[in-house]
Amino acid sequence: MYRSIFPHNPGTDLDPQAAPPRSDAVPDAGPVRVGVIGLRHGARHVRGFEQATHSTVTAVCDLDPRRARETAAQAAPGCLTTSRIDEVLASSAVDAVVVSVPNHDHATVAEQALRAGKHVVVEKPMATTGRDAAALVALADARGLTLAAFHDFRADPAHWAAHELVRSGALGEVYFARTTWTRRDNAPGALHSGSWYLDRSRAGGGVLLDLGTHRIDQVLWMLGFPEVVAVTGAVSRQLLSQRADGGGDVEDTACGTLQLAGGAVVQVETSFLGHVPRAEDVLLELRGSRGGLRVSNVGDSYRAYQLTMFGGRGGIHEQTTFPVLTGAPSLYEDFAAAVRTDSAPLCPGWHAAAVAGVIDRMYAAARAVPAGRP
Repeated sequence: MYRSIFPHNPGTDLDPQAAPPRSDAVPDAGPVRVGVIGLRHGARHVRGFEQATHSTVTAVCDLDPRRARETAAQAAPGCLTTSRIDEVLASSAVDAVVVSVPNHDHATVAEQALRAGKHVVVEKPMATTGRDAAALVALADARGLTLAAFHDFRADPAHWAAHELVRSGALGEVYFARTTWTRRDNAPGALHSGSWYLDRSRAGGGVLLDLGTHRIDQVLWMLGFPEVVAVTGAVSRQLLSQRADGGGDVEDTACGTLQLAGGAVVQVETSFLGHVPRAEDVLLELRGSRGGLRVSNVGDSYRAYQLTMFGGRGGIHEQTTFPVLTGAPSLYEDFAAAVRTDSAPLCPGWHAAAVAGVIDRMYAAARAVPAGRP
């Protein structure tokens, strides 16, 4: 039911009105058989697809044989367990592939899977550049295959409820938005010496690509993916540069603005590190002609959120916080349904490509600004 609100995949021009026909689905309408490539983060996707109604995991792949064996125990009986991607892609027992490898390999592995005739869902970011992401969209369209991204905040109950409120017109015309994700320190281990997160050639970027992908996707999704007509961007790596290992070559802080078609303005702020009061501070704020809302994390967790609505007339301020929210979709059920019924997934590939393109533009804007004194 909810899937009908999303435009079809529009192809390489990213035009939401240009919807080519889709042709491929699981022909016998049986469970979608999923292969998961990369299990450091991908193990949770194995659990998700195994718990979903119309999918099962028939292959797992990881360079760590022990991790692959342990994860396979959670999958379907007889699950293919391998360290070779080509074995997963050659398997006739795999209909769709999850790509959960380091960022720089997302586009390459996704392309290989599409060329092998597999439906594909990719961890965010779908690719490290907008050009590579758009190429994946074009390839999936040409092959009649489903391409999706795991932008998992869309399936969070508070964010889902906010999206439905915006769609209902409760806020009126949204003219301003603010989206932030700031951290006092990054999750343990993610920024240690030698981590690929600190290497731009493997990560593709720093905090703007890592956390910013989530936040920019959220606000554009809330507003129906309008055209982004202008951007600004600025980055800093002051705190990472002070670390004993030099902090790699990525930014720890990024901010900027997006000017949307229709006149709305979006402020974006992200940081891995900062002298700030909370370990995790995640916020989405929308202000409209009839009301406003905030989706904010609870305590220091980025897994739990609350939704607050704001309104009022005649100088009377009204505020309502919704402590319990239900009804958000499952990304795993959604992707399986998209493959089985030949319909658009909750986060179609062209959305992820549009976000990647915006981030490219923000990095370009940041490079165009002369650097200040260290």
